[in-house]
Amino acid sequence: MEQTVDRPASRQHPRVPLRMPVFCESPAITGYRTVGLTQNVSRGGLLLEVPQALAPDTPTRLLLLMGDRNARAEGAVVWTAEDPPSRMGLKFTMMTEADRLAWEQLLDLQAGPKSRASVRIPMVLDVTCRDQPDTTLPGRIENLSDGGLLLVLSQDLSPQTQLTVTVPPWLTLPSVEAEMEVVWTRSAPEGDGVLHGLRFRADDIGKELFLIGTLLRQIVASDEETPGGTAEGIWAKDPDEGGWSEGGE
Repeated sequence: MEQTVDRPASRQHPRVPLRMPVFCESPAITGYRTVGLTQNVSRGGLLLEVPQALAPDTPTRLLLLMGDRNARAEGAVVWTAEDPPSRMGLKFTMMTEADRLAWEQLLDLQAGPKSRASVRIPMVLDVTCRDQPDTTLPGRIENLSDGGLLLVLSQDLSPQTQLTVTVPPWLTLPSVEAEMEVVWTRSAPEGDGVLHGLRFRADDIGKELFLIGTLLRQIVASDEETPGGTAEGIWAKDPDEGGWSEGGE
């Protein structure tokens, strides 16, 4: 059921469809941290699917996983809807100039002929694949989206092969796994194994946990490469960097 009906009658910025992971927390709600997927995005904000929506007017901090880089923004909830999946319409209230330019470049891409349904997040992550109860294969993820992933294996598996892909535990993060299916294969550059395009077999809590667990590894690992970086740092924003103010969604 709709929590509010206070959606703008006319929007300042056009929306474009895009599935993109966003980490969200609220300084007003202790312990609230979640990852969601956008349904659409615009210059002034985005529409986000989340496990639990926040009330209108709640301030948020956002980490936008745009594929080739990440951007941070502060925002506020404009409206929410509780009917599954829960959704929040968010407007940006602050963003650094560098992050704003990167965001606008993504929007320009989505408005052109090379638009994409989902953002692919590049990564290098070793995993284990199981195509039969007693048969396991080592593999390596090279990118991930909400629809599937690009996997490198040492041998060629035929399309429609069903796999269980397992990401091992790391630091304080537990193991996560998902049921997937091979869609296509081709030789990797320079003979480095075989590339496999995999899709998720189900759109359920297992897929959600796999995405969250895998993306957290990528973000925390990237943050640790920054001097003084910690897992908490993925939410940090330097208040001296300056920002921009924008009406929104």
